[in-house]
Amino acid sequence: MDTNRRRCALLSLLVAVTLLFCGCGSELISEVLSKGEVRQELELVECISADRYVHNTLSGEMQMVYDEMLNAILNFRDNVRLSTTNTSDVKTCYNAICADYGEIFWVESCSYGELSIKGRPYAVSFVVNYAYTPQEVAAYKQQMQPVIDQYLERLAECESDYEKTEVLYRKLIKEVGYDLSAENNQNILSVFLGKETVCQGYACATQYLLQASGIPCAIITGTAQGQPHAWNLACLDGDYYYIDVTWGNTDSMGDVAGGPAQVNYGYLNITSEELLKNHTIQVDFPVKMCESTENNYYRKKKLFFDAWDVDAIGAKLKKAYDKEKDCVSVKFADRELFDQAWDYFIDEQHITDYCEGISQIYYVPDKDLNILTIYF
Repeated sequence: MDTNRRRCALLSLLVAVTLLFCGCGSELISEVLSKGEVRQELELVECISADRYVHNTLSGEMQMVYDEMLNAILNFRDNVRLSTTNTSDVKTCYNAICADYGEIFWVESCSYGELSIKGRPYAVSFVVNYAYTPQEVAAYKQQMQPVIDQYLERLAECESDYEKTEVLYRKLIKEVGYDLSAENNQNILSVFLGKETVCQGYACATQYLLQASGIPCAIITGTAQGQPHAWNLACLDGDYYYIDVTWGNTDSMGDVAGGPAQVNYGYLNITSEELLKNHTIQVDFPVKMCESTENNYYRKKKLFFDAWDVDAIGAKLKKAYDKEKDCVSVKFADRELFDQAWDYFIDEQHITDYCEGISQIYYVPDKDLNILTIYF
């Protein structure tokens, strides 16, 4: 009888799960563990993520699991036992780490092993496969550091949280091209070394640099116009805003055919209401409701109009044209004002009343955000 019981106690149920990185279609491939690979030791680790947005949305127990997993990743541990027996916690905490730490580029895949005794969960082990050796990671970091330092030095010169986001938004778009075929485009290697990336790379770099410059920032994932997408949630002066660097790059949207990438400021520091017109959030942690407009680009630059003032709008167009700017954008409080401006300046061509000698323009309407952009 005792022998049979001991044999039953040795029966384990092994489960593997695929963990999604929640980027632009990237996926971590899981592996099946054998019973002997489920570690038995449980270690206490230090919390280093008290300033991270997603970490602070978790319960105390989940924060401990997050800390254990992060410690394993940062120290290249390939198998650690966790302080949870709930396997779903592994995916939740891994996605939380990815949202809080855009700089982690060396994880190739991860999985969990579950050990059950008599049908009851006994231990869960977190297993990580690395894309690079610690030596290779150190070499990549050394190569990236001069570029990262340039970004951080420029941000340190800024006088406000808003200025940091505007400078970084513009700098990333101007210096890092949007290219679906870019190597390592799901991580920061593509940004700081390759100078070409996609939405996940932009979001990772933005999170890392803003966080390092003192602005709490997380990576948010979901869809945009039905396609997998990644962008950022940042806290400026105590209020939260969304930032989508990818949609700020006209190359990614095909706005200026045949021309160089321009900066579309429409997706710099926007509200939840504005974002959700064309984005869908798909994360397993709570996100703040973004309602403030104080740090929106158009408000800051006095390019926002909540009433029809034809001469004030025309003056903005004229100023940009006279200064030989590549383009100018104006934003309106509602669709009615936008349509009125469109009819007057574009359809009726009254833009010529303010931009003397203008013969050709290219214009892009953003009817979701009521923004009219004119390229000279």
